[in-house]
This record gives sequence, C-alpha cells and structure tokens, in this order.
Amino acid sequence: MFASVSHGRKQHKVGRFIASQPIDRCDSYGVCGAYGRCIITESPVCQCLNGFKPKSQQKWDSMDWSQGCVRNKPLNCQEIITHGFVKFPNLKVPDTTYTWVNTSMNLKECREKCLSNCSCTAYTNSDIKEGIGCAIWFGDLLDIKQFPDGGQDLYIRMHPSELGIMERMRTIVHSSNSKGPEEDMELPLFDLSTIARATDDFSLNNKLGEGGFGPVYKGTLLEGKDIAVKRLSKSSGQGLNEFKNEVNLIAKLQHRNLVKLLGSCIQENEKMLIYEYMPNKSLDSFIFGLNFDPD
Repeated sequence: MFASVSHGRKQHKVGRFIASQPIDRCDSYGVCGAYGRCIITESPVCQCLNGFKPKSQQKWDSMDWSQGCVRNKPLNCQEIITHGFVKFPNLKVPDTTYTWVNTSMNLKECREKCLSNCSCTAYTNSDIKEGIGCAIWFGDLLDIKQFPDGGQDLYIRMHPSELGIMERMRTIVHSSNSKGPEEDMELPLFDLSTIARATDDFSLNNKLGEGGFGPVYKGTLLEGKDIAVKRLSKSSGQGLNEFKNEVNLIAKLQHRNLVKLLGSCIQENEKMLIYEYMPNKSLDSFIFGLNFDPD
C-alpha cells in the first residue's frame, strides 16, 4: 500500500508496507479512528489524544473505535490568531495521504506555515534524523501509534483553552542561547480578559507607575500569581510587527539580571508585556525591564 505525499505541486509516492497479518493490534491501519492513538502496552489499546473525546462514547466503551475522536472544543477559523499547537511526542506520524512537504523549511517556518492555514491540523519535521524539513497535515489525523520511546514529535493545532491553565496561543521565539541545531522556546500570549480581570480592569489603585511607552499595573492571576503589566500607549506609534520583534528580543536577552517575562497580550488594539512581579525590586525593574543590582 502506498501513501501519496505532496511536495509543492508535485505528487510523490512514498512506500509503506502493511503486513497482511498484523504483528499486534496497533499494526491494523486506522484501528483507533480519527485523533485516536494506539498504545500496545495499554488496555484498551486505543485512547483519544489529549484534548479530544470519543465521537460515540457508547461505541468506544464497547471497543468499537472506528468512529474515532473529536475535539473537546471545536476550532473557529474566524479566531485563527488564538490557535496554538500542542506537542505529542513518541508517535508514528499519521497517514500521509493529505500531507504537504517542504524539505528546506525549519520547524519554526513549518509552524508558521501551518498556523496561517486553518485547514492545517498538524506539522512536524519531514526529516526525523536531521531534524529539518516540514510536513503538514490537512484534515483528520488517522493511523496514529504511540511508542514508549523513540518515534517523532507531532504538533497538533488546538483550541486556545487546551493550551494550558490560561487561555493563550503560543508564540514561538528563537532562543539566542541555543547550541547546535536551532531550539525553540515558547511564551504564552495572554487573553485580554485574563489581564483585565487580574488588574481589576486596569484600576488606578493597581497602577505602579508610567514610562514613555505607557503605564505599568500590578495584577494577580486566578491561580494567585502576581504579575506586572506594561500596557503600551496607543499613542506610542509602535506597530504590531515592531511589538512582536520587541517581545522576541526581550525573550532572547532573558537572564538573571532581567525581570522574568511571562508573556504578552496582543488583542483588540492592546499590546502588553506581562512580567513576573517582584515586590522587593525597584519600580524601574518593571518600567524598564531591568533588575538593577546596587553592587
């Protein structure tokens, strides 16, 4: 049996041998249905991926997994900017029938390519050994098998509520401290409602001070973590790309002499930087992002 893989406009045939008599249950093609993963060491062998649930719980409980799984929260393509990806490690990648491949892209470029198209459901490196290239999937993900170790990382598009405690999408920032192959670090993009709630709707009582860019507020997240919020003034003239570049630069420069950047907020014409609040540090630490050492 062969799977068709699209390289740009050209179609290539990638051979995939399927034994006529499977060695184990997980060798049967698509045994767990869409968004189901087969784990031979588990009982039952089929499990929905995290963030998904059985399409028919009754059939799933009777070990009929053919209908597969569906998302806990459906994606809305009108809100594509809020989407993010969750890494699922140690997998045999899904069926490649509806896959686009580019051998020259790196993983960051691959993510951006997938994120920009709401029909793209997942991405990974096309060359596992070298850690390069880009493969992206369209439509439901079928025939996924999970190994105890080895396999490949697969990044699956998810609803923002599935990305962590806070509603966020993930902004990939290249780390300047990476050694050898490029490494990616991830910073959350906070939801505006989360920050408004944390700062009591930017109350004057929570205002720490103000710099040339705009005011700084103290806030407290639902889980109790204190934060300092730099709210960029709308009259600053800084565009979205400039702001993103600034976030990337700060992330690259983070070390022990900088107040920790937790993430940012870009929503409804608001642009904010979210820092860890350090009560014993000077106000300058939050206004200028520096942890000044008197020594």
